[in-house]
This record gives sequence, C-alpha cells and structure tokens, in this order.
Amino acid sequence: MKKRILFIDGPLGGGGAERVLIDILRNINYDKYEVDLALICRGGILMDEVPPQVNIIELWDGYSLGYKLAFRMSKWLHSNFLFSRKMNGKKLRRDYDIEISFLEGMPLKLGALRTTKAKKATWVHADLFTHQYEIGQFYPGEELRAYNKMDTVVNVSKYCENAFNKRFPNCTSNKSVIYNPIDRVKIEEMAKADPITKEKDFLTIISVGRLTKPKNPKRFLQVAQLAKENSLPLRFKWIGDGELRSEMETLRNEMGLNGYVEFSGFTKNPFPHIKNADIMLVTSDFEGFCLVICEAMCLGTPVISTRTAGPTEIIGNNEFGVLTEFTADSMFEALKHWIENPDERKKIAHKSLSRPDEYSVQKTLNCLYALIDNNK
Repeated sequence: MKKRILFIDGPLGGGGAERVLIDILRNINYDKYEVDLALICRGGILMDEVPPQVNIIELWDGYSLGYKLAFRMSKWLHSNFLFSRKMNGKKLRRDYDIEISFLEGMPLKLGALRTTKAKKATWVHADLFTHQYEIGQFYPGEELRAYNKMDTVVNVSKYCENAFNKRFPNCTSNKSVIYNPIDRVKIEEMAKADPITKEKDFLTIISVGRLTKPKNPKRFLQVAQLAKENSLPLRFKWIGDGELRSEMETLRNEMGLNGYVEFSGFTKNPFPHIKNADIMLVTSDFEGFCLVICEAMCLGTPVISTRTAGPTEIIGNNEFGVLTEFTADSMFEALKHWIENPDERKKIAHKSLSRPDEYSVQKTLNCLYALIDNNK
C-alpha cells in the first residue's frame, strides 16, 4: 500500500523554495508514495510544472474574503477557528502518513492546525534569526507553539539550523538538515535548450532571483556603477521579477547605468543565461541555501557572493567561489580581481563543477524517504 504525503504551501511563484518543491515533486517515487499538494490558493508561474501524479487541492478560491476574515481573526482576536475548520474540513483527507508544511509563515501555521495522527514536518528555507520576514503572520507566541507541534523541523542548511536554534531555543521538536536538491541533468539539458551567443566585447555579470529587499538589488547596481566608473568591459544582467523592479529600473536610469545594466524579468528557463555569463553575482542580505549558486556551478559559471548562511556553507573558505562582506566596495574588489586574473577565475569555475553533487536529487530524496518512513 502506498504511503500518503500531504505538502502544504502557498501559490507556486518563482521563488527558490517553490522551485525546490517542484524538483522534489518531479522526482518522488510515485510507485511507493501518493502525494497531495494543498495550496492556500492556486496560481503562480510554476503551477503548470506540478507533475500530473500530484493531486492539487485549493484551500481557498484566491485570497478571498473568507481567507482574509480567517487571517484577521487569527491576527487580531488570536482565534484560529476559521483556519482550523478549513484545515480539518472535507477538502483534506484524515489518513496521511506525513503532513509537510513546506514554507515558513502561513504554511507552517496551517500545518500546525491539522488535528490528525500523521507525522508532521515543516521546512525552513531562510535564516530566521536575521531575516524574520514571517513574524507578521503569527500572533505573539503562536509561531513557537506551531514549531513545537512538528515532529521534525527541517532546515535546508546547517547555517539555517543554527539560526533557527538561536531564534527558537525553546523549540522541542526534532531538528534535521535536508539540503535542497540540485537536478544537474535537468539544469544541463535546459541550458542547451536555447543557447545564447557569448559577447566578444565585454563580460556578462549575472544575478538570478526575485527583485526583493533580501536580495538587495540596489547593491547590484552599486557594484555595476563602480565597474563602469573604473571602465571595466562588463555588462550586468538581472534575471527575475519582483516588487522592486520598477524602483530598480528607475534607480538604474538615475545612476546613468541604462545600457550597462539590464533587468530582464522572469523566465522559466534562466539556465542558458547563467551558462552564457562569465560570473554570477549574489548580492543578498539573507540566503538560506541559495539554489542559483549550485546551478551556476553546474554550468561552469564562477560565483561571487555575500557572506550569508547558505552561500558560506556551499562555497566554504573561498574554495568554490568568493565570499565578500556586505558592501558594494567589497564585491567590486572581488569582481575586479577576477577580471584581472582570468586564469584564477577559470580554475575556481572548474573546481566548483563537482560541488553540486553533494546536493544531488537522490541524496535529498533519500533523506525525505527516511523522514517519511522512519521519522528521522
């Protein structure tokens, strides 16, 4: 008899956590497991990538009046009656073997309200000590109680786990680290799907991610400005969309970087752009794992990143890339050094090719199966 898994998440936007979930769903052994995916509401650019074997359950019809009322009752009156009624209603079966809330914030809140005998696990994709973005979705004390209702709290890196323990030292649940899966075969195949011709007159510096405050795209522009002032033969490209896009495009123009920096928007296949680039630049203030670093490594694109949680674990002591301080000057100096020392840059790129194998899909799935079957 197949074991039954319930994943709980929000709309399937283009963020890293959602892409990780899609990769897990694409590779689960459906001969052994039956999977339901409960979404707060349908939508998001990754919806059509959910495998057909997955049963999608829409909890609310969009961010409807019913959802907003339930949220306000929880936030203002500290009552989860409406949320609990939804999570224990007829839409979701009662006999799952494991129920996994796959994101901090609302998916955790909803998963904790399930009153079943299933094992319960939740995923943490962020450094919750320094980046407490989810705190507004809980009333005081509620978030810790939600984590304590889990059998296992899964962090996507050791640094995330350390940050979690600092934020929630009184969490009594089991802790585990399961790294995000890197599907090298998929990445390499997609990179070949729509090849891009390399520019001869300049090097391409790329960043991939949502244009949000944690990603700090302003720092990306500041690095580009320093490069232009120093007459480096570079062009900067940001792949991804987000609430800061209009603001960043305006700032780019004000800084005189139009034609030097391109904001290309979201694409379902960023891999040809990553493969074509000469250097990946990660300017974030917070990163739990940073999927795009491993994706760049798979494609031979060397990485310069701020010293955040996930990148520090992946890159190590500048062994598989370069870690910098959280300033444009620090990032620019690392970038300038690599431009002036191409052999060193290529040596790092070659060495880092094998690094993503530490985070292979099969390793991640084996950890997930152990969690399901043995509650580890």
